[in-house]
Amino acid sequence: MSVSREPLTRDRIVDAAVRVIEREGVEAVSMRRIASDLGAGTMSLYNHVPNKAVLVDLAAERIMAQARPYQVDGDDWRDHIRAHARAVRELARRHPRAFVLLATRRLSSDAGFRTIEAALANFARAGFEGEVAVGMMRAMVSYLLGTVMREVATSPELGGIALSPYTGVDAAAFPLSAGVLDELGTYDHDQEFEFGLELLIAALERYRSD
Repeated sequence: MSVSREPLTRDRIVDAAVRVIEREGVEAVSMRRIASDLGAGTMSLYNHVPNKAVLVDLAAERIMAQARPYQVDGDDWRDHIRAHARAVRELARRHPRAFVLLATRRLSSDAGFRTIEAALANFARAGFEGEVAVGMMRAMVSYLLGTVMREVATSPELGGIALSPYTGVDAAAFPLSAGVLDELGTYDHDQEFEFGLELLIAALERYRSD
């Protein structure tokens, strides 16, 4: 183990945790592991971070802060929702192992609320506020989480596993499935993401007009 010549700081500790999450997932994070990667004593980390739970939250906030702001010409709420959703997907593709961490932790930092505020502003453009806006935001988050997790899991370039074609399906027992085996065995992630996004926007438009 090499001895670090750099002073130990919270930023260095959080950066190391982010690197471990990206390579091996959040389960690999421990105070002992991060200390070893930094060439420091485990107890010295506690002078900067009180425990693993806080360290993981800080790592999630560090990644969330890397979300790139989107740009939209005009004030059409639909374009803003599309752009925001695409920005979330882009962040997930850059940090595939950390995305579930981001989506499932309750971040109360500025980085976390920045995304919440942007989402609520988009729904406010469409005339949705309060409890309705929160419900719509959570529905959108559920869609983004589900579709991006599937994309990551089935994309070798993102660390997932390539799908194999379906074989041996009983066409008499499952006629509808047998008729779309090629489609079931492949993904067009760009097309499917946009398709699902447009379905959600259409549902919002319908709700808005009722």
